[in-house]
Amino acid sequence: MIKLMSIMLIFVVILCAIPQQMKADSIPMIEVKLVNYLGNKSSITVVFNGDYTLTNGTKVSKGTEAVMSIVNSRLKLATKSGQVLMENETSINATPAHTDGNLAINDRGYYGSFQFVMEKDTKTNNIYIRPINKVDVETYLRGVVPQEMPALWSMEALKAQTVAARTYALKHKNDANMVDTIAKQVYGGIIGIHPRSDNAIQETAGMVLKYNNSLIDAVFSASNGGKTEVNSSVWGGTALPYFAVVEDAFDFNPATKDKFPWAIQLKQQQLPETLDLNDASTWWVTQKEADANNQVLKNMKTWLKNEGYIDDVNTVKIIRISKLELNVSALTSGGRVSKGTVNIDYLVKTNEKAVEKKTLVLNDTAASRIRAMVGIDKMPSYLVDVSKVENGSIYIQGRGNGHGVGLSQYGARNRADAGQSYQQILQFYFPKAALIKEYSGIVSSSQENTTVKKDTEASVTPSQDKKDTEAPVTPSQDKKDTEAPVTPTQDKKDTEAPVKIAIPAKKDTAAPVISAFKASSDYKKNRSKLSMKINKSGKMTIAIKDSKGKIISTLAKNKAVKSGVLNFDWNISKVANGTYTAEMTAENLDGYKKTIKQKVSIQKPAKEKKGSVKATVLNMREKATTASKVITRLKKKQTVVIVAQQGSWYKVKYGSKTGYVSTKYITVLK
Repeated sequence: MIKLMSIMLIFVVILCAIPQQMKADSIPMIEVKLVNYLGNKSSITVVFNGDYTLTNGTKVSKGTEAVMSIVNSRLKLATKSGQVLMENETSINATPAHTDGNLAINDRGYYGSFQFVMEKDTKTNNIYIRPINKVDVETYLRGVVPQEMPALWSMEALKAQTVAARTYALKHKNDANMVDTIAKQVYGGIIGIHPRSDNAIQETAGMVLKYNNSLIDAVFSASNGGKTEVNSSVWGGTALPYFAVVEDAFDFNPATKDKFPWAIQLKQQQLPETLDLNDASTWWVTQKEADANNQVLKNMKTWLKNEGYIDDVNTVKIIRISKLELNVSALTSGGRVSKGTVNIDYLVKTNEKAVEKKTLVLNDTAASRIRAMVGIDKMPSYLVDVSKVENGSIYIQGRGNGHGVGLSQYGARNRADAGQSYQQILQFYFPKAALIKEYSGIVSSSQENTTVKKDTEASVTPSQDKKDTEAPVTPSQDKKDTEAPVTPTQDKKDTEAPVKIAIPAKKDTAAPVISAFKASSDYKKNRSKLSMKINKSGKMTIAIKDSKGKIISTLAKNKAVKSGVLNFDWNISKVANGTYTAEMTAENLDGYKKTIKQKVSIQKPAKEKKGSVKATVLNMREKATTASKVITRLKKKQTVVIVAQQGSWYKVKYGSKTGYVSTKYITVLK
């Protein structure tokens, strides 16, 4: 017996001697592109707050300051004193010798290892340095949770946020666009770490939400405005069974008790209709729109540029907003708008004097498109109560902040303040999901000597929208509202049993089949419609490539689709004539996919612009100068075809004759 006890004691001693960081082996790793705080930089400062090893084996000691730059389209890393550590590289790796080491990039520290790569902006062709931080998920959460929810909020709310953030991170950790922005989750590295959020992470270590033994898409937003929503109503695709539409009595602003109301107000008439469009130089700079300082109007101009309608926001003025309307009579199951109409007249400056009047008409368009146009900061949600025109002004009023699917951050706060546990909070926002411990272990980063936030909530506010741009697809199920909100008088004890996990169905190894592909182009609307059939539900990715194989447009990226006929629109306003390739990838619900390629021909007709003579007699000359020979004389109101413009002269065609006339004597016909 004594001998047996001795053996057991030795075994325990051996276990205790295992280094702590080995416990983190079971914790998944995640790679995050640093974009949010860094932006696009071609040169960055790197401080090694610990000993690191570079790709080429070079050892960098703690305290070393260096500059990484792009030289001749390659990466170079050199110390502040001029010592070159690495150069002429396409990527540079930096691995810490110890887990408590961190790397500061432009004064913001991060745990874990790094890969520095070059990233090309497809619009400007500029090349930037993109750091990719590889870190275990629990350490990653230390930089996420206090960025997404104020660390001074109730602990149970922080725990609920932590579980949702952990689940979301693991669900999307292999996404190509895993960034540190609102597009995924805001990740701030070491700067924002707080002991209260650290406690929430430690006390829920490894806890995730699952449905049918698969991680759920645990999306969240700041406020649902008092009513939750299902994913399909916001992003399309199949409704997921762990979301439901239900009234949320706990979603409100605790300071004001309201449900985060917001409003948009704009005048319909922005500029006088009497402006001389042929002599813009006399009024373009001084004439301001009625709502020139309204951010919504500025957002509209930015949207017009991003959508390809204009080239420069400084060369456009909005003259009239005839319609900006959201359809409040046809709502989603969660009471949110899904469609709307926009009608805008705007002016585009074509040269020093002349401007061209254009009209944008979007009938029965997606509410998400209108929200992008006016700005998600000005239309924070789709929960719209009023959309009307009155006395020449447009009024839109709504409530909430975010998409309303999944966890409401303010709802979680108020529920926690009322005595609910994080398990109860998660069960309300993700019904039918089971809370499961996915793994155990500790974070690999040190939790000592970290920067602690000041004791104030004002420094961080909940995020607006957290979602993957394409919602995942699972078999549709009924979403009956069977769960009532937990009230403060209920017992706080965690009595909820986890939902039983069904046995996963047999995997479908056959990728979806795409057939009956057809492309038709409307050159007046500058749109090409791509139509096809797919034989089963899944995800679609469609990329348009030019003759050199370069992607010039992405029509869909992992877009959830149902079986049947699919239609996709391609904006060809800036596309030259030629033959392009539509590369289409269809993926089934079990991840099996197939790619096909189809040719798409674009043959735009030559644009013909006509003009009317406004002089009594107008000389058409052989060259663009008054000293040139007169070919013929044109009379007032005669119509010519404008072939080209050369300075203050038009090259025109009249009958069988072609020559030059002064632009100031020609009125361009619409």
